Amino acid sequence: MSSSASAIVVFAVSILILIPLAMLGYRQSKRALAASDSFVGSNFLSGVAFVFAFLASPFGILLAHLSLRQITQTGASGVRLSIAALWIAYGLTVVQLIALLWGSLTGYFH
Repeated sequence: MSSSASAIVVFAVSILILIPLAMLGYRQSKRALAASDSFVGSNFLSGVAFVFAFLASPFGILLAHLSLRQITQTGASGVRLSIAALWIAYGLTVVQLIALLWGSLTGYFH
């Protein structure tokens, strides 16, 4: 298998992994919005997820999912920040994957 074909396969597998996770995030955000209460304290992990959405987007995805789960369980506020972190992290991860695929196909990394 050539390096171009293997780069395309890795890109396709990565996207196929991200799609169900994004669907899970959509369902989690709906549940967290319903459970969130503005009178309960804020979720610290929401802010951390937002910061890591820009610094290390795959890790930001993980933290955003965890913060949405905590918000659903505790009813804490910060759900909108978690949702923003989730979709920013997914968007940046896809952009990074496209950049890596482009670099691999054009020989930029050789």
